[in-house]
Amino acid sequence: MPPQAAVRPITPLDLPLVHRMIGERLSLDMCGELTRGAPALEATVLSAVPLAGLGAPTFVLRNGENAYVGQFRHRTDRTTAQLTFLAPASEDEAPAAWVTLLEAMTQEAGKRGVHLLSAEVHPQHPAFQVFRQAGFAVYGRQVILQRTRQALRNGDGRLVRTETPQDAFAVAALQANTVPRLLQQAEERLPAAGYRGLVYEQGGQLLGYLALAEGKIGVVIKPYFHPEAYERVADVVSAALHHIPRAAEVPVYIYVRAYQDWLRSILEQIAFVPWAQQALMVKYTTVRVGRVQTAPLPEMHAQRLSPPVTNGPLPTQSATDGPLSVLHNDPTHQTQ
Repeated sequence: MPPQAAVRPITPLDLPLVHRMIGERLSLDMCGELTRGAPALEATVLSAVPLAGLGAPTFVLRNGENAYVGQFRHRTDRTTAQLTFLAPASEDEAPAAWVTLLEAMTQEAGKRGVHLLSAEVHPQHPAFQVFRQAGFAVYGRQVILQRTRQALRNGDGRLVRTETPQDAFAVAALQANTVPRLLQQAEERLPAAGYRGLVYEQGGQLLGYLALAEGKIGVVIKPYFHPEAYERVADVVSAALHHIPRAAEVPVYIYVRAYQDWLRSILEQIAFVPWAQQALMVKYTTVRVGRVQTAPLPEMHAQRLSPPVTNGPLPTQSATDGPLSVLHNDPTHQTQ
């Protein structure tokens, strides 16, 4: 990598390049890819104008005739961010360029208050090793299963219901009790922004939660089940499909994390088949620290210290006495 090559935020002059390279991208956000397709150029345009906090931060690295583009998504009220794509996705590209781009985006995310940057990468793709070189670690592995477009089988949609604000505590407790602690650090707290939720209850206890992301080209389901719901998982997922208006028209995908491997055989019984394998890769950023102001302490002279005590002995209190009175820092005050 030549020393003059540097990563910088895109400008309006870079938009034609970004528009072209989005079509050559390596997607790092499968939920967005499977529901919406290509990242919206509108968010990229917003990030190209000097309005802090808007759009999807997008960066370019020009190295002679070659150019590389990367983007991440961050909500200003969150401390986590998701890488959305790197481009171009050609396996022949020099790893050093991608490492430089990833390191620069991590630093920029840290300046925005992000604590953790994540990406979904196929473990067999050359980018997997590039992410390792850039300091990313594997926090989890997952399989995405796909249900192709077909008529819905008979099922009772009443088995699940739409979540309400009153479910928030129970949903958060389900996540905390079923998701491994390490993975919780890289996962957005439920209920998550951009998703709508369906809940499954049994005996007054919330045992299942399905986070749904719906887009023009597909639907993604992220399931959370208590082990006690094992025997009802197939019925619960089938019922949830009746709450998705376009489930019979577009592909439906469901995430199965490594700790949920017991779900795979159940889902295959209701027409879900393995579609892709991925590693969830995470890197902690350098978090911005505000300017620290120091205040001078008053000058202290050891020979002039005057402890704030009263003259005479301190009063004692027995079990039958009332509360102690407040002692004043007055050298003339005498205890009774």
